[in-house]
Amino acid sequence: MLRSGAASIVFCLLAAGCAGTSPSLGHHPESGLSSIIIGGRFILPSGETRNGQMWINFEGQGDRGNGETYRLKIRPGQPLLYQVEPDTYHLTPTRSVFGKQEERIKVEIDGRTISTAFPRSILRKLAITVKPTKIVPLGVVEVRVKAALPGHEPEMSVWLDDSLDARRQLTESTIHEMMDPDAPTVYRTNAVEWTAALDQSLNDLSTEPAPSKLYKQGSP
Repeated sequence: MLRSGAASIVFCLLAAGCAGTSPSLGHHPESGLSSIIIGGRFILPSGETRNGQMWINFEGQGDRGNGETYRLKIRPGQPLLYQVEPDTYHLTPTRSVFGKQEERIKVEIDGRTISTAFPRSILRKLAITVKPTKIVPLGVVEVRVKAALPGHEPEMSVWLDDSLDARRQLTESTIHEMMDPDAPTVYRTNAVEWTAALDQSLNDLSTEPAPSKLYKQGSP
């Protein structure tokens, strides 16, 4: 019986590792570690809602392709500051307990679950480099649900707004939330330390070059 129980524990640990680990949220700043910020915006036919959640993976490359895989929870209207190891990452579909990537992305919104094919636009994003001690705003995942005819499933679109303005606003929102007296304790406890790092992130964004055009305008 003990052997069977131990085997079950080992299996659960291995399965959790294949699916991805949940990174720390609102942790105390530590030397050498890094953080990312990700936000969400969920829009129904009736308007924007803050009731829902979804998950997406943040997969590191590592030196030998063995980087950390994080399973990020995204909530609408709430910037989330996660601790991650310094590395180069891609946003990818979540994985099953056996490590296989899921083909569809699921969103829990206003008490129901809706799924759609994982957005190719997110898969095409360039790699994201997270340097030691830095905070990197990833952007805002926007979910739009279209009105459906009676008896039909609603259509849903998902995309990542990682424009300079979106990432700047996300960083500013995180600063405001940390200074809010009603913010979670984990944020308020470390507000002073994180505000300095977030201010540096804003400075980095202000010097970021504009994205180059993918094509040249032809002469008239």
